Amino acid sequence: MFRQLKPGTVLAIGIVLLMLVQIVPVMAAPAPSSYRVIIGYSGDPSQAKLAAKAAGFKILRELDAFNAIVVEVKGVSPGDAVEKARKGFEQHAKVRGIGIRYVEPDRKLYAFALSDSPDIQWDIFMVNAPTVWDTYYPYVGDYALGYGVQVAVLDTGIDYTHPELYGKVVWCVNTADYPWIVVSSNPWYCRDVNGHGTHVAGTIAAALDGTGVAGVAPAVTLYAIKVLSNSGSGYISDIAYGIYYAVAGPDGVVGTWDDAEVLSMSLGGPTDDPLLSDATYWAYQNGAIIVAAAGNEGDGDPTTDEVAYPAKYPWVIAVAAVDANGDSPTWSSEGPEVDVAAPGVDILSTYPRGDYAVLSGTSMATPHVSGVVALIQALRIASGKAPLTFEEVYDALTTTAIDLGPAGFDNFTGYGLVDAYAAVNYALQLP
Repeated sequence: MFRQLKPGTVLAIGIVLLMLVQIVPVMAAPAPSSYRVIIGYSGDPSQAKLAAKAAGFKILRELDAFNAIVVEVKGVSPGDAVEKARKGFEQHAKVRGIGIRYVEPDRKLYAFALSDSPDIQWDIFMVNAPTVWDTYYPYVGDYALGYGVQVAVLDTGIDYTHPELYGKVVWCVNTADYPWIVVSSNPWYCRDVNGHGTHVAGTIAAALDGTGVAGVAPAVTLYAIKVLSNSGSGYISDIAYGIYYAVAGPDGVVGTWDDAEVLSMSLGGPTDDPLLSDATYWAYQNGAIIVAAAGNEGDGDPTTDEVAYPAKYPWVIAVAAVDANGDSPTWSSEGPEVDVAAPGVDILSTYPRGDYAVLSGTSMATPHVSGVVALIQALRIASGKAPLTFEEVYDALTTTAIDLGPAGFDNFTGYGLVDAYAAVNYALQLP
C-alpha cells in the first residue's frame, strides 16, 4: 500500500533573529563495524588457525581444502579491516612457518545482475544508477552502491525504523524540535512524523532487497539532520546549525573521516540570507558537496527566475524536476542557476510507519542527484583516489548530463538529466 499525495511546494524557511541555544556535546563516533576477511595462506592449516587466533581474530570459516580461513575483523571500512587482518596474521604466521598468499574482503555475490531486483523503480533506472551497480559491484562490492560515504539529509528527520532504512541512520542532530540542540547516536531524537525527510532518504538509500523500493545509493550511511519541524518549516539559524554539525560529523571535528561528504537539502526559500550564505559557503570550503532543490514556484516562462536559496548559490548544485518522459512540469522553478534535472514527478519512496508514498516536487528530484554524488565519491575511494572537489563533481554531473528540451543549457533543466553511469566513468578518469 502507498499513498498518493499532492505535489509539495518548496519548504519555506522562516527568517528570525538568532536564538540562544544550549549545545549538547557531540557523541563519540560510531564504533567500527565488523567485516569478514579471507586469508589465503601456505603451510599447515592447523598452524594458520593458531596464528589467526593468536592475532585475536574470530575464525568464521575453515577452508582447509583451499588453504584459506575467514576471520572477523573490526574496521571503519572493508579496506581498513583487510589491512588489520594482514598485519595481525603476518605477525604470528611467520614464526609458525605460514606464508600469506592473499588477504581479501569476503565480498557478497548475487545470482543475477543487481538491476534485476524488482524493487527498482523507473526513476532509479532513469538516472542510470543500476548500470553503475552492475558494472562495478563485481570488482569493488558495496562501494558500487555508495558504501563509505556519509550523506546528511537536512530535512524533517528520518523514520529510521522503516524496513528499507533500518540500520542506515547512524547519527542525528535535531535543531528544530527543542529549545536546545540534540546531538545523538540515537536516531529516535530525529524521528520523522511529517514524511518528507523519510521520502527523501528512501530515494537516496532505500535497501536493494527485492521489496518496496531501492535508492540510488543503497549502501550509503545516513545522517539525519532534523532542521525542519514536523510542520515542514525551519528557521535559518536552525538550518545553519544543521549544516555545521553535518560537516563536522559525529566526532565534531571538521576534516576527519566521519564528515558528511554530501548534504542533501530538499528545502529552500525565495530570499537570500547572509547566515544561510555563510553557512553553505563554509560547508563548500570544507569539502562538502551541497545538493539542493531548485524550487516549486515555476511559471513556465524561461525569462523569469524562481530558483530558491540555497540552490541559487554558485557553490550549491541546483536540481530541477522532470517527469518520466523527461519533460519539465510547469511548477519546477526555472532560472540560469539550475544545474541539472532529475525525476521529480510521481516518485514512489519510503514513508513513516513502514509505508510508501508517491510525492512530486524538486524535493523529490534532489535526492536522486545526492545519491549520484555519493556513488561518484564511493567509487573514487574504491579506486584509491581522493574524493572529488565541488568543482570536479559539478563538471562530472554537467558534462555528462543528458540534454533535454532546447539544445544545450536551458533554464528549465540546466545541462540536462543527471546520468550516474556517465558521471561515474568521467569521475574515475580524473587523477
